[in-house]
Formats: sequence, C-alpha cells, structure tokens
Amino acid sequence: MVFCARSKNLHRKRPSPMQPRTPARLPFPANHAKSLFIMPQRPSNPSPLSKPDRRQFLAGLALGASLGPALAQPAPAPRPAAQPRPAAVPPLAPIQDKQLSAASLTARLTGAQSPESTLFRFLPDPPPVMQASPLDIPTLRFQSGSDARIGLRNDLAQPLALALRGLRRPLSGDAMSGIGVGQAGSLAFPTSQPGSFLLKAVPPAPSREARARGLHALVVLEEPRPPDVDHDIPLLVGDWRLNEKGELAGDFTDLRDAARLGRLGNRLSVNGRTVPLELTVRPGSRLRLRLANVAPARTIPLHALRLVARVIAIDSTPCAPFDPLQRMVTLAPGNRCEMIVDVPREAGIEARVEARFATPAPLFILRTEGSAVTARGPVTALPDPGLPAAIRLQNAARAELAITGGWPREASPDPEAMRKAFPDPARIFQLNSGALGDGPGAQPGKPLLRVKRGREVVLALKNQTAWPQVLGLDGHSFRLLHPYDDGWEPYFLDTVHVGPGQILRIAFIAELVGRHALRSTIADHAETGVATHLEVTG
Repeated sequence: MVFCARSKNLHRKRPSPMQPRTPARLPFPANHAKSLFIMPQRPSNPSPLSKPDRRQFLAGLALGASLGPALAQPAPAPRPAAQPRPAAVPPLAPIQDKQLSAASLTARLTGAQSPESTLFRFLPDPPPVMQASPLDIPTLRFQSGSDARIGLRNDLAQPLALALRGLRRPLSGDAMSGIGVGQAGSLAFPTSQPGSFLLKAVPPAPSREARARGLHALVVLEEPRPPDVDHDIPLLVGDWRLNEKGELAGDFTDLRDAARLGRLGNRLSVNGRTVPLELTVRPGSRLRLRLANVAPARTIPLHALRLVARVIAIDSTPCAPFDPLQRMVTLAPGNRCEMIVDVPREAGIEARVEARFATPAPLFILRTEGSAVTARGPVTALPDPGLPAAIRLQNAARAELAITGGWPREASPDPEAMRKAFPDPARIFQLNSGALGDGPGAQPGKPLLRVKRGREVVLALKNQTAWPQVLGLDGHSFRLLHPYDDGWEPYFLDTVHVGPGQILRIAFIAELVGRHALRSTIADHAETGVATHLEVTG
C-alpha cells in the first residue's frame, strides 16, 4: 500500500489529495521487481537548520597571582568596583583527520582454492597493528562539532579523481580532483550535514577499473544524538565479474559493456566480501542499516525478510520514516538508503536482507539468540536536513538533457562492428546531439545550464537510448517531479534511474556556487559520453 504525496506549491493548480494506498513512482527500472517506497501520509515540514558555531581560539592564558600578607590600614580607601571577568572561550576543536592510501593488493575471492585477484582498496595510513582482511571496504566515521579532513596518498599505478557522493557543502583543499601516481591530496569538509556518503573514483581520471576492483569507502557523519539502536551496520552491495577460474576478469574497457548496460558482474558482494554477511543478535534488537549500491552498473532490488523495516534517509538526506512497499527498496548504482529494522522478539529466528532477483540471493543474515532486549518505541525522524519544503516552479530556469547513442538493443554485440561504429571510445553516447560533454581527462566543456545562486532549476532528463541511464548530480539534492510539474515525490534524491525512452524531470534550488557534475553513475557510461555539468554563479 502506498501514499502519493503532492506539493501544495505547484506549477499547475489542481486538486491533489493524499489518497491512501495509491501507487507512488520511483525512478527505477521496470525490468526489476516492483519495489516502490511506501510514502508517509504526512511528510515532515522542513525548517532550516541553524549553522554550527565557528571555531574560536583561546582568548588568553590563565594568570596566577600570589597574595602577600594583609597590611593593617587605619581607614582603608574604598576599592574600585569589580570589573566583570571575561567569559571563558572554548578551546579550538581539533580537525578530525583520517589518512588513507589507495593501494593494490591480492585476495582470493571465492575460497582458498581460487586464484588470487588484484583489488584496489583504501587503507589506513599508517596501517593498524591488527590488519583487517584485504577484502574489507572501510567505513570512516566522523563526529559532529568540528571539521573533518581525509588525506590520501595514491599508491596505484594510475591517476585518481575522487568525489564524496551526497555532500551539499563546499569542499576545501584540492578536493581530490586529480591525484597523480605517487602524489597526495586532501578533502576537507564540515560535519554539519549528518548522513552516509560514498567516497569513490570518478572522471576525469580513469574510474572503471578502480570501481570494478572495489575502490570505495563509506563516510559516516554522525548526528549529535544518533538514533537509539543496538547495531549500526554498513552494507555496501556490489558485484564482481569473475572468469571461469574464479578470478576477477580484467576486461575493464570492453566496448560491449560501454555501449550497452555497463559492466555487470556474476557474483554479489557485501562490504567487499563474499555474500552472505552473518550476524547473531539478541531477539528484538534494533539495527540501523546503511545501504549503498557500489556495483559498476547493476541495479539491485533489496528485500527485508522477517524484519520490520522503516526507511529514514535516501541519498544522504533524511526523510519522514516510512515502511517500504513489500519491505523492498531498489538501489541504482550510487544510490544510498538508510533503514531502521527490528528483528523478531523470539530466539532461534533467522531474518535476512536479500537481493530479490529471479532467484533471491541472501546478502545479510541475522540470527536471534539469548534473551530479548527491551522493546523500543516508534522510529523517529532524523534531524531536519534544512532543505526547502517547496520549490516554486513558475519561474524556474529550465534545461533539457537528451542522451543518444549507444549500441542498438536488437543488434549483435560484435566487437569488430562496435570498433567501426565507435572510432572514438569516449564518444559512444552524445548529449544534446553532441553540443555538450565533459570528456575524461579533458577540460569541462559547455555547461548544460548557468544560473545564479538561489535560482530554482528544472531539468528534463531524456533517455533516447536503448539502455538504462543512471544520472547523479553533485552538490545538490533534488525532487523527482510528477508529470506536468504538478507535484513531486516526498523525499530528496541525488541519483535517478532513467529507463530507455523515458523522460524524467527533477527540480532543485541552486545553492552551492561552482561547477557541479551531472553524469552517469555507471562508470562505463560516464567515461563514454554521459557527463556534463551545471554552473552556479555567486
């Protein structure tokens, strides 16, 4: 059962009652299981967040004075009035600094008898005394209240460009936009936007191999008062393409992938490990699951089996808690979703999160054991993200992005024919008939749109190819509009799936000055033409 919420501040005025149990749309492909989100009957009414206090230095040093013996005075003169002492100034909060290295290592992906595969990983620098498994994808956690910084040394044999997916704040440092072999970079940002974010390789540097080999990290910015849960668990779901020997296939720039769906694997993984991940908990435990799709191209429908699940955030942005339809959410590459789940209150029960394909694949198995924990109350909303509850669409700046090109669906994927059809492998897809495009390794081209800060923006995303396209916008969260601009879905996104022949419209307020990438989150498509940007001026 679904609620479909519609905005009251609309481009076209027409009745839009919130009718219970009517389907809501999500930007996910029709060829996967129907897995829509159940919408809350009454979405939250955001209000701007107060800005965090600026860091301050100590006003001075505390001085001690020794007192001499008191002297008798026949008639002591009146002392001047006591002056108020200056208030103590809090000390400067130290920057939370985490140092990483991007390095290659080897591991066996399918058991002790399989051949070794080369993986890319973010490793702590210096490494800890107790080294974790080389398969693990790291999670970097930062507390609220002070700025954060991630430093990186590139120990790979190829250049890197990295992005922190989901952050709506300016970045300082070099933003890791280009780190050469053997070089270092840094990324500094405030912690005033709590949430779950993805650190991953992006253009203009080569990114297909890095992402297929698993170069990802989850960055968690904690709330000042996190929800009361027993376990906070990241679940980064991806896939590997293994050859017949069980080792990672090395065809990272195959034209058959780039011109069609992208690189699809044949073995699922969670947090860089072979599925399923297993955990034993007490009956009635409450868990916070931080879900993210880190697969190079695969869209993954996730089903919570024997779990009471409520979605609390989508794409690094809180939403009013709601129960997903049939306990399912579908994540396209780059999508994130946070859920609070309650396990059964009986011991000896097995619950799970599974990938709901034709044959369900268990990803995360929970077993209950021991005495039950104290029952908790209803799930409450996360802190308000401070985004506008309504967007005035009447005078919005509008632009269209039409994606064409790629290989015909009905044609045989013959490599020789593809090489002749695409002599420039960076131009397999075209944007607006070739008028736009930020090629990998090149300077940004003409922006799709240039607007002043604070302007409302509506983008029409037109997929005129035979293959799904997944588009992500950096630096902003947007509303997915209903047809005819008569309302929007009651949550924010920064990544959207556009099916073949489909037209979707998104709306947002351009608040962050600078250039912001609008490109495919499918690595093969981003490096072969599906990449442009917007420019917001001060």
